[in-house]
Amino acid sequence: MKIDDGGGSGVQAKVDGELRLSTFAVTEPEDKHVNREGKVWSYNQSTTSIATNDFVFYLKNNGEAELAVSDLRCMCGTITTLTIECVTGTAGGSTSALTPVPRNLGSSKIPDATCIESVDITGITGGGVIYFQRCAVADTQYHLSMTSNIIIPQGQAIAIRSSAASAVETLVSLVSLDS
Repeated sequence: MKIDDGGGSGVQAKVDGELRLSTFAVTEPEDKHVNREGKVWSYNQSTTSIATNDFVFYLKNNGEAELAVSDLRCMCGTITTLTIECVTGTAGGSTSALTPVPRNLGSSKIPDATCIESVDITGITGGGVIYFQRCAVADTQYHLSMTSNIIIPQGQAIAIRSSAASAVETLVSLVSLDS
């Protein structure tokens, strides 16, 4: 049995004896597909928290499109635990804005988000731990791969807290989920 394409091109699809259509498909991860559109970025943060349990990284979604954190790489100067938390409040203190680096070097798009770093971000309150990464050996890179991602809707924010006064460096991967 054969099925014609219906458009008059004469192209036919193969169907086996059990009436199953023979097909071929190629799949790719969503973030790779979205990156072709210039909607994947990296944020690199590098500070030294001044005390235990200080927030050192803050990311708030200001736009309509949902944003997703898909990956976190980190390194600490001492043994510490980094927690990624949902937060509320207005981030303050002596902060520095972080600039998103596009993963598609041909794109000039930037996310509609506020991203800052500081030795101690104030004015925000943790609303629960989403993930944690134990940095058990100083000056060692750790990779937290989040297969389900952290989805940040409009107006919501996350922050990274360091359990120790330590040098902290993170690389956060951000993906826009707009259509």
